[in-house]
Amino acid sequence: MVKRIVRRGLRFLGYDVVPMQVLKAMGEASSARLLPTSDIYRKALAALEYNSTMREIHRHDVVEIEELYRHFVFPSLPQDPRRSGLLHELIGTTVSEAIYLINYLHEALKISGDICEFGVAQGATSRLIASEIMSTDRKFWLFDSFEGLPAPGPEDKLIHDIFKLGTMSRYQGTMAYPENEVLAKLKMVGFPVERTKVKKGWVSDTTKGDDLPAQVAFAYVDFDFYDPIKCALEFLDRRMLPGGSIVVDDYGFFSEGAQLAVDQFVSQAGSRFKFQLPLPFAGHFCILNKVE
Repeated sequence: MVKRIVRRGLRFLGYDVVPMQVLKAMGEASSARLLPTSDIYRKALAALEYNSTMREIHRHDVVEIEELYRHFVFPSLPQDPRRSGLLHELIGTTVSEAIYLINYLHEALKISGDICEFGVAQGATSRLIASEIMSTDRKFWLFDSFEGLPAPGPEDKLIHDIFKLGTMSRYQGTMAYPENEVLAKLKMVGFPVERTKVKKGWVSDTTKGDDLPAQVAFAYVDFDFYDPIKCALEFLDRRMLPGGSIVVDDYGFFSEGAQLAVDQFVSQAGSRFKFQLPLPFAGHFCILNKVE
């Protein structure tokens, strides 16, 4: 049990544990072993315990943040007793961005249409969205290659080297997570399998064909790069009615391509969409409201 906990913690921090026979086969038999008597084991366990303790200490922070937003920014934000735990478990998406996402999601539920997420990573934000639409009959469409980031295009100049890789080209293939990890997270909140629609592959391919949402009320786009964001926005424009909303992550962050794709889309869409930025401290994203 302890080994299982340590492995889970190390993987959460970006490390992995492999069997010794694999290391020997790779000629790395001298590599550090994760044994209960080893220093690396004790240090990893201590770090995991410290991390778990601090997370518990700060668990109530998300409740306070949500209440502040409800009081000062989003007075109509609905209450949900399950939400705080899911906000606390987010990875990559800030609590502030998630609250914006939830607010515009619920506003968009006033019109007809399904819910989409473009770029699901490990599924933590997917789980939050699924929980928020549990009481509806909306289908949840998940678009992802499950192969990590694609090759960057010429528009995707590196502006924030988040993984310290040095060049944008080295980001190809990063942030890849298996489909079953995402589906397991949806299962954790009891989201119906029959309402889950996974579109596996590159978005330029998966937005073609017949098995697609006829109408979309809300979408969260977290594709990082110019071409896939542009493709997703153009797809959503054709299927979203007035009153719908799109939240696009990484606007002005990581890759120049994300903001460029949004700016060009908004310019070409004219009066069909209203562009909004969040409060400055809330994160790097934008909101597009379909108005006509």
